[in-house]
Amino acid sequence: MVKFTKKLTVNASRDMIWSVFAHNFDNAYNWMASVPKSYHQSNGELFDGAKTDGRVCELTTKPGGMKASEQFLSYDEAKQTATVKIDFVDTASMFPVRYNILEFSMKAVSEEQTEMIWKFRSKIKPLAYIIYPLVRKQFSTFVFEIMEELKHYVENGTPHPRKVKAMKKAESFVKD
Repeated sequence: MVKFTKKLTVNASRDMIWSVFAHNFDNAYNWMASVPKSYHQSNGELFDGAKTDGRVCELTTKPGGMKASEQFLSYDEAKQTATVKIDFVDTASMFPVRYNILEFSMKAVSEEQTEMIWKFRSKIKPLAYIIYPLVRKQFSTFVFEIMEELKHYVENGTPHPRKVKAMKKAESFVKD
């Protein structure tokens, strides 16, 4: 199992971050560079206060391409915490991950600053243990980039430059 914790300070209130992360959970495509399309899919229990119980994030623009099927394992509207299980669908046989678990929480730094805390763990396939250090480093970097994209979106109301670049790249494939 790959495990790590990432923290990032956001210049926004907990409520603003929670609105994007939890209340607009189905709309990850708005801010996440690796997700060209996301939508609601009933994947589990609908917790009190939650607007959805799950989503699918398409991770490629190719029809039948890899997807992340995500569901809340826990959700606390009052504490603004959630645990999300991420299962991968339509993956290549060599894809190293079985599933991911994200424990999302926040801590107020001030009225205008919040620290996001992402406790992340991946259940990897046996062959992935051979390249464990590489897998851990890549996942750690990838998760931090997602956090940066969320931070940018919450602080600016616009997608991170990585997301903008990904959208332009996707548009060029459609035109060709």
